Amino acid sequence: MDSGIKITSPTVLALKKTAVVVIDDDESICEACRQTLEENGIRTEVSTDGTEGLRLVEKARPNVVLVDLKMPKISGIDVLKKIPEINPGIVPIVITGYGTIDTAVESMKIGAFDFITKPFEPEKLIETVTRGIKLSQIRQEATARQASLAKEEAAKEEKLDKEDVLLRGLSLLGDSYSLGLDRGDFIEELKRLDAEAKHHADNLGQAKQRERAILDIVNELRSVDEIIKKYDYTKNAIIQILLETQLKLRWLPKHVLKWISVRLNIPLGKIYAIANFYEAFSLEPQGEHTVHVCTGTACHVKGAPNLLREISAILDIKEGETDKEQLFTLKTVHCLGCCALSPVVQIDDSYVSDPSATTLKEIFGSLGQKEEHI
Repeated sequence: MDSGIKITSPTVLALKKTAVVVIDDDESICEACRQTLEENGIRTEVSTDGTEGLRLVEKARPNVVLVDLKMPKISGIDVLKKIPEINPGIVPIVITGYGTIDTAVESMKIGAFDFITKPFEPEKLIETVTRGIKLSQIRQEATARQASLAKEEAAKEEKLDKEDVLLRGLSLLGDSYSLGLDRGDFIEELKRLDAEAKHHADNLGQAKQRERAILDIVNELRSVDEIIKKYDYTKNAIIQILLETQLKLRWLPKHVLKWISVRLNIPLGKIYAIANFYEAFSLEPQGEHTVHVCTGTACHVKGAPNLLREISAILDIKEGETDKEQLFTLKTVHCLGCCALSPVVQIDDSYVSDPSATTLKEIFGSLGQKEEHI
């Protein structure tokens, strides 16, 4: 049987231990994969049986497992489900002759890193496996770093200076930003993170120090990573991931969109297109509390423009802006559906009819005090 795989020249990647296990009931596919990968310096073991293949995976602890979806006894889907139980650092890649979108989506949901359809060219096999090995190594290094950091944090709390923060940022971001980057590129990424923190601090009017801003960015990325993991790194879940990120952070910062782009292997431009298309997403910082001033006809006639100017003066922000402490965002809306209350302002989920300056100051003051105690 012709596997469709041709032998190519060796790559620079060479590993001493078994890096790949191939599980496919087609012996010719197994042997063709083994020959192609080993000629490229990638040690490979094969199995034509799913159950036996899992035992081989448990023994060899490879970086990557190539698994066929359609096999007798135990299916490739079942194999995919069991791989994380053996070692979550292993990167599964599906190989199959049934290249449907539904099959690809299902396998990615269960944890497959990528999906290639037989027959495939050797270049595709090697490129996909090489990326999988790099990701596996990054995962293992990140797990070790995170365990070390957790132990260190539990032992003592210490004040961080700028260098400490950047080094910790390097450790925490290694799992994602270093994917596919050499050392020089990663250093540039770290510099970009530092510049992003400075811009972040400047936008907040120095309400937060630059070092604090760096920590905030790192913590934001860790939170977003939990959301991405919740959806099993599924590309088709990009809108849900962005929605939960917006809910968590109240906006979609540039560094967060880049993080999602790298994690899901989706072009950054495509993510920006989604973020710009849906009104639910904001690319600008939003406050803890949103103030909507109705500008409908009834409200306009009864003094909405004056109410807007009054609120703008109290909060010291213009319509569409967020204050420096990121407590309040001021917006206008064409109609709140409360014409009998006009002029009306909505503060979070509460509606206030024709509020005086004193009332507004009391409301905003109480909300600000609550934030200070959180």
